[in-house]
Amino acid sequence: MRVLPFLLALGCVEYGVTGGEKPVDPAPDDATAPLIRVEPLAIDFGALPIGGTSDAALVTVTNDGDAPLGLDPLTLVAADAPYTLTSLGSTLLAPGESTDFSVTFRPDLPGGALADVLVRSTDPETPEVAVALAGEGRAGDLTVEPMLHDFGTLEYGATDAVGVTLRNDGDADVTVSALTYTTSGGELTFDARAGDNGALPWVLAPGASKEVRVDYAPTDDVADEGYVTVLSNDPDEPTIYANQIGNARLWEGFSTGWYIVDDSTNYETTSNAARVVEAHGDLDGYWYEPSGAHGMIGSADVAGDFAVLRDYIIARAGAPTPVTGPLSFYTSSSVPALTYASYSYVLCDFWLDSADDPALYEITTGVVDDGILVVVNGEILGSATLGSGGSWPLTNAVPGAVNSLVVILMDNAQVDKYLQDLAFYRDGVMVTGS
Repeated sequence: MRVLPFLLALGCVEYGVTGGEKPVDPAPDDATAPLIRVEPLAIDFGALPIGGTSDAALVTVTNDGDAPLGLDPLTLVAADAPYTLTSLGSTLLAPGESTDFSVTFRPDLPGGALADVLVRSTDPETPEVAVALAGEGRAGDLTVEPMLHDFGTLEYGATDAVGVTLRNDGDADVTVSALTYTTSGGELTFDARAGDNGALPWVLAPGASKEVRVDYAPTDDVADEGYVTVLSNDPDEPTIYANQIGNARLWEGFSTGWYIVDDSTNYETTSNAARVVEAHGDLDGYWYEPSGAHGMIGSADVAGDFAVLRDYIIARAGAPTPVTGPLSFYTSSSVPALTYASYSYVLCDFWLDSADDPALYEITTGVVDDGILVVVNGEILGSATLGSGGSWPLTNAVPGAVNSLVVILMDNAQVDKYLQDLAFYRDGVMVTGS
């Protein structure tokens, strides 16, 4: 029969096999795999006050693939950044499943804070996804002005006051929780101005301010000091101090008058080999004067030593003698020559107007016996020895302040001890106490 070849040919055409070609297998199915999706990929918390806490921001992780997705623990890049993460709700997601975690922001420093949360998984194409975090810390910044106020030396009977401003120069509220005042005496007093400012605590918005006041009413010529202590939630300076200082002169006119101490005691002058007294008025002799200041000779602490010298004189002098003309002083002496000395002192506090020129003033003397040392504000201006006098400009005097003159009269040979015609002059004209 001849049917079979025809049938065979027909079968080959029906199944796409021609010319002896092999059959082609159907295309194989795609391999299964997980596919990660993270939403959102960035979170901006905006600006928060220092110490504040944001609402929790939710991040969702979804497996969009068709195989299970494994998740590693989360990693925060920038470990010191002020963000807190919760753990993932699940570390293995079936196809179509989701899990989530949350992020909160709590700034502890002013300025921007950037970080990334890394979500690592078994997704073969994207094994790591970063979620960018951004936030800004805002803080109050309390400024107190002036930090130091010097009332200077007030004139006789005067009073003064200074306003102290508390201002928020930051970009978040600042809370002033306490104000205290500390002072060496009752001459400086503090007023929180509660009638205008209200009761503490004070909440100052950015740019807002309040003013308190310190009043000064000196009653003596002792230096005064006080300070306001301000407590707030300023993260940089939670405690701020504002200082006030001042003094006064408690006499009218140019000077207090002459404070005079006549010490007739003989003091040995041989105990220090570096301070050998070799002649009348020898400067080394002043080192032995008994106040403890060593006549300011070689002083390493001028202010401290001069205070010792001044206090020594004031404590022994009694009431001052008014300056009405040149001062002369004389007493007899019985000092063994050069090995002993006696000392007398003249002190005068004086005042130069704040607009005055110290270069116009000088202190002068006539002849002395055996010598004098002239000191102003702790600085040795010069000396004079037996049979001579001198004139010394007061260029180191301070306008608008109390200045102190000390003249130390030394005798280191018997018979006489004196100084003549001690006086202040301004531009050639003698100055009295009035």
